[in-house]
Amino acid sequence: MNINESLSTLTLEEKISLLFGKGMWEIAGVSDIPDVMMVDGPHGVRKPLDINTTGVFEGNNPATAFPILGALASTWNPELAHEVGETLANECHHYDVHVLLAPGVNIKRTPLGGRNFEYLSEDPILAGEIASAYINGLQENGIGTSLKHYAANNSEFERMTISSEVDERTLREIYLTAFEIAIKKSNPWLVMTSYNLVNGYRSEENPHLMNQILRNEWNYNGVTISDWGAVTNRLKALQATLDIEMPGPSLSRQKQLVEQIRNGEVDEAVVDASVKRILELVMKAIKGKKLAKDACDFDQHHLVAKQVAVEGTVLLKNENAVLPIRKGKTKSILVLGKHAIDPRIGGKGGSAMVTPYRLDIPLEKMKEIAGDDITIHYLDGYDDFDPSKNKMNQQEAIALAKQVDKVIIFAGIPEELEEAEGFDKEVTELPQSQIDLILAIVQEQANTAVVLSNGSPLTMTSWVDQVPALVEGWFAGQAGGSAIADILFGLANPSGKLSETFPEHISHNPAHLTYPGENGKVHYREGIFVGYRYYDKKNIKPLFPFGHGLSYTEFTYESIQVNKEAINDTETVEVTVMIRNNGLMAGKEVVQLYVSDQGSRVIRPLKELKKFEKVDLQPGEAKQITFKLAKRDFSYYDVGSQGWHVETGLFNLLVGSSVADIRLSTTIHVTSTEVRNPMLTRKSLTKEWLQDENGKKIIVNFFDQLSDELNMEDPYTLSFLKECPIPAVISLFGQKWMDENDADAVLDQLLAQVNQVNETAKGGLLNG
Repeated sequence: MNINESLSTLTLEEKISLLFGKGMWEIAGVSDIPDVMMVDGPHGVRKPLDINTTGVFEGNNPATAFPILGALASTWNPELAHEVGETLANECHHYDVHVLLAPGVNIKRTPLGGRNFEYLSEDPILAGEIASAYINGLQENGIGTSLKHYAANNSEFERMTISSEVDERTLREIYLTAFEIAIKKSNPWLVMTSYNLVNGYRSEENPHLMNQILRNEWNYNGVTISDWGAVTNRLKALQATLDIEMPGPSLSRQKQLVEQIRNGEVDEAVVDASVKRILELVMKAIKGKKLAKDACDFDQHHLVAKQVAVEGTVLLKNENAVLPIRKGKTKSILVLGKHAIDPRIGGKGGSAMVTPYRLDIPLEKMKEIAGDDITIHYLDGYDDFDPSKNKMNQQEAIALAKQVDKVIIFAGIPEELEEAEGFDKEVTELPQSQIDLILAIVQEQANTAVVLSNGSPLTMTSWVDQVPALVEGWFAGQAGGSAIADILFGLANPSGKLSETFPEHISHNPAHLTYPGENGKVHYREGIFVGYRYYDKKNIKPLFPFGHGLSYTEFTYESIQVNKEAINDTETVEVTVMIRNNGLMAGKEVVQLYVSDQGSRVIRPLKELKKFEKVDLQPGEAKQITFKLAKRDFSYYDVGSQGWHVETGLFNLLVGSSVADIRLSTTIHVTSTEVRNPMLTRKSLTKEWLQDENGKKIIVNFFDQLSDELNMEDPYTLSFLKECPIPAVISLFGQKWMDENDADAVLDQLLAQVNQVNETAKGGLLNG
């Protein structure tokens, strides 16, 4: 198929038809242009048995059900995310699917977000890197992806009408960065817009998001597609470069759009640009099918899902070495909780629901490993919805707990309490029935471990201090049962790290005061202080910090070096870290590098994640890890100059096992090469003149002439003057001077002088 030839042969009506879905899950299919099949992800290939239905509640083909994206991010392993993409691509080929509608990279603003389990992290760097690897794994194997939901889609409350009110710096630094990373590193075939509005504009109609940032700044030339049922004004969406409205065919809207184009409301060239992008997508889909493998090995895919579940599981606590369970030392175990026999593998319903090809049951897998060496007893222990049974259940569990060596309690969010698309959560605590059981058991049995099954952070202050061992198992997909069994018995060493902060109380969350919004708007008043950035700045100790996760072995961070102690912002610096496994068991550690600006004219977080690497170490083995930092890693988004800016100064480079567990640090000096001299005006404060290299010379000289009182060497005088605009300084200290001078005329001369010098300097730099 030749794209230009195909475009030239299409009628206007045929072109317009390409801008709408052919059905619920297909696009294209006009003239001799073949169909393109798209289905939901991100946790598996969710192809409905009947492609004319949504399948969001039931009726889908069986596929490998992977752990939720929150668990994938908790692996901190881009290579594994790439392997997940490869595996999903194989199953897409098997089911004749061309595009998987995934991944989601929206930031987890609050633990109450109903779709948090579908998203990766509270941190844009972690989310962007994992998403990029996931996308590359799919697209390198001929299956397209649809990066979603663009943008600022962080809750389900009034999700199709609410406007996310976000300032520009916050939007850039927090909510767009993961999209930017994924687009620049992996170029997804499609980008899906969100249901919500952003600063009053529907996302698919938002010229700032769609035209200025996505198309012009990031140079994205792929297809943009709406979320299902989101479009309200097709003409405005087209003008903002939305290519496809889903679902379709929406014949009445097609007819209306044809009339609008013929009436000259929009140039047909805009339609042609969209159609060309769609035809390029069709070509990719055709070529992608040639990369299909001969067979789909679901059993092998199950092992990949298990590896994600293993590496995404986070050991939160392990006092007194309750875990792992050792044969020879342990003769009997009591397992409690229905999640051990009926595991939650994902969210309830919605786009991310997957019909599992097979399912591992935790209790069964534990018994397989225990064999004849360890006796395993099982009791439900609690009933979340029939309190009358709980007293008897607890008494039976307590009696047996006294007789065994260890107790493993499987606790979690029951399906009825919702973690699903379309609903935000109302609670972050376990049901009281489970809490009561946990507290009762730990009083009788010191060797107790709790295994959690949930999609986003839980608050646990009423019981967590009483429990010696705690494992975050997430919604771990179809292989989660065998993964958790391996970890409990030490056949696998936990290496997961939290991809989001667990607060002590939901009221500690930075979005708590403005969530979920009112009067059709939700104000992101916490700004850039999302997740750990907020807890750090406020000095609030969370229940478990971002990046936290224990191991059955011990890692020592031995040294940190930089290849340069000072750089210009056009240069890079290499940071080399030595880490050693000092324990007796092979394990993986996630080395995290944070950057901290020692001083800035703008408010910045205390530290921000910039790089990370997961390293595999045998007992006694040491490895060097080298990170490369560049300008963006030291920058903030400067609203005045509308770009990323580095301020000259010292930066701390902090390396650790979590955001709260920094093991090594060093300092580097970065010099800005940018001529950043914004236009000074009558309203500019003295401190703004002093921050400007040329303005400082001019204003200090002027103050010397203005009054003998203005001693710029005196700290108090300087502090007083900094917050005053120049007209106020003249009024306060220059009454005598004004008898002979026209203050307005002199100030105009000073402004003209400094701004002319700055513009000349900036022009010289640009020309050079």
